[in-house]
Parts: sequence; C-alpha cells; structure tokens
Amino acid sequence: MEMESITCFQYRLRNLACDGDILELLKALNERCGGQWVYSVRQDYEVYPDTPELSEAFFYPEWWKRGPVKAAFPGIQEFSWEGGSSFHFIHSSMTLGGEVRHLLQIRGEETFTEEDHVLLDYACLLSWYTRDLPAASEGISAIMKQSYEGIRPAAVPDGVFPEDGYGIVLLERGDKGILKQQGYLGYRLHRSFRKSLRYCFLDETHLLLFVFTDNVMKVTEQLEGIIGIGDDDMIMGISGRYRASEMDQALGEARHAAEVGNLTDTDRRVFFHSELGIFRILEYPKPGSPVNRILEQMTDKLMEYPKEKRDALSDTMCCFVQNHFNYQKTADAMYAHVNTIRYRISLMENLWGCDLQREEDRLLFEVVSRLLPLWMKETGYE
Repeated sequence: MEMESITCFQYRLRNLACDGDILELLKALNERCGGQWVYSVRQDYEVYPDTPELSEAFFYPEWWKRGPVKAAFPGIQEFSWEGGSSFHFIHSSMTLGGEVRHLLQIRGEETFTEEDHVLLDYACLLSWYTRDLPAASEGISAIMKQSYEGIRPAAVPDGVFPEDGYGIVLLERGDKGILKQQGYLGYRLHRSFRKSLRYCFLDETHLLLFVFTDNVMKVTEQLEGIIGIGDDDMIMGISGRYRASEMDQALGEARHAAEVGNLTDTDRRVFFHSELGIFRILEYPKPGSPVNRILEQMTDKLMEYPKEKRDALSDTMCCFVQNHFNYQKTADAMYAHVNTIRYRISLMENLWGCDLQREEDRLLFEVVSRLLPLWMKETGYE
C-alpha cells in the first residue's frame, strides 16, 4: 500500500488536533515515523506507545547531550544520553500564553530524517488546538489545592475526576527531595493509574491524590513502589471513601491522618483516618482550634515549674490515665510512693482547675494526656 503524501498526512494531523485527540495524533505520528512520541504540558504527559517506560533521564535536562541545530528547523533541538544503551530524541516546544508545551520523538540508534523534523515542527504548531490536556491539568490542580485548604469545590467538571474515591496525602519528612522529581513522578502516576487517579503537587514536600479503587491497600503498595518510599522518607495519610464533590472532606481526612501520624508514630509510613481513634474527632494539630488553645493554656501553667518537675508531672499524668486513674497501679508502674502520685495529681488538678471525681474532667484529663506530650514536642515547650 502506497504511503500517503506528507501533505495529506499533515491534513490528517490537523483534523486530529482540532478534535483535541492528542493520543490519536501521537499514534498517527508513530505509525508514520516510528519511535516513541511524547506530548507534555506542565506535569502531564501523553505517551505513545506506552512501552517501554520513559527513562528517568528524560526528566533531567542536565543529563542531555545537545546535538547540532539544523538551519531549516531552528525551533528543534536534538539530544542524546547514555544510559545502558544510547537514546536520541528531537524536541520542539511552543509557548502559548506563558505556558510551554513540548512535543518529542524518542528513538534508539537511528538517525532522524528530514521528514521527522518537518512533522515534529508541524505537530508542535498544532498543539495550539489541543486544549484538553492543559485545561484539565489546570482545573485538577486548582480544585485539589482548594479542597486541601478545606474549601468545597463549587463544581467538579464531568469526566475530569473519578466519581468517587479516596483522598491521599503524601508528606515528605526526610531531606532526600523525592517530591522534587515532579515531572518523572507525574508521568509514572499517569502511566500506572490513568483516569482512576488525579494528582497535584502542592509543593516540594506535599503530593495530593484522589483515586478510585476497590482495594486501597493495593494502591498504597503501588504508590510506595512508584515513589520509592523508604523507611523514614515519607508518610501517607488516607481518607475514607467520598464522592468527587466531597473532595474537601476526603483530602481533609487524609491531611489530618498524615499530620497526626507524623507526630505520633515515626516507625509507620501509612496512616488511615479510620484508625486514628480519638484523633478523628479532635482538630489537632490544626492551628487555632479549641484543642490547641486549651493545650496552650495548660502548657503555660505547667511552664511555671522547672523542667524536671514539669516532666515528672507530665509523665505521671500519662501513666495515671494508662492505669485507669488507679493511684496504686500508677505508683507501682513509676516505682514511686503512692502518696507522691496523689500529690502530683492533686497539684495538676489545682493547676488546671479540674476535679477528677467528675466524669467530664476525667475525660478531659485523658485527652490531654494523649495530646500534651505531642504539643510540647511540636511547639518547643520541652
């Protein structure tokens, strides 16, 4: 079968671009020229064919070796890199309204033909028509950032997010800069989950996700593999299941789980909101919450004592609650005389205006015993 002329092929590319079907456009370019074709906008990537997976080197320009520029195509750059085997790619970009869009052809040892350059240059110009990917990217980021701040989206566009799913917040607590690799991680997330997951890099330490799945544990394992989470590098907070229109609640729960987990358990990496116990109903460590104000008032009074004494009082309170308000068991656990325990507890009752004969004050004492050590650690009162 005779290959269609380049003019006819360009006309077909134009129709595909006008239809906004970027994947079909990449497929047509692959069938005509071979190689692997990539279209990128911000952190979003469309790749055809999808295999093999793009090399990590693709996302690090400092690894690239620049080739000579052809006089007829000043907007096209040719690069190569060494990584086990040699790869070459030609790259064209176009800036529209301050937004840079890239189109690339990647192949092995073969040299690029003049037709490759012509079609790449033309296809990049056609990217003006393909509005869906950048528009979706911008809309997804805006909605997820707003939801993370606790603001319910006014509207969620049809087809942009899964109908329902789990909110996930990844928080980097190490200094390895894992989430700085936004381009590479975004590509791998897109490649692994397709339309079942939407993501937003809030900054270089926070990654927000909304994912549809019937097995959230499997998703956490996949994410650990994609992102390369080490023992102490990152933590993951996971919400219950919500509709996309309730994303503020989903990401709020995930954020709360990650923040509480970061304070309470340095040995774990994954925290489900459903497993937080009393922390599910306490807005801690949210700044300005009633719980924070109570802790601040209690800590200020405790700070009137020398460090050794306030540590003894704090430890006694925690042990007293753990032993169900039993003086003798607390004394045995702390290797102290029971009268010493009675004195310390009485001191704290007077200090905080509590009466542990009252059920309400016992409940407050129990909650404070869980939160006060975290509060003192977080705020530097120690």
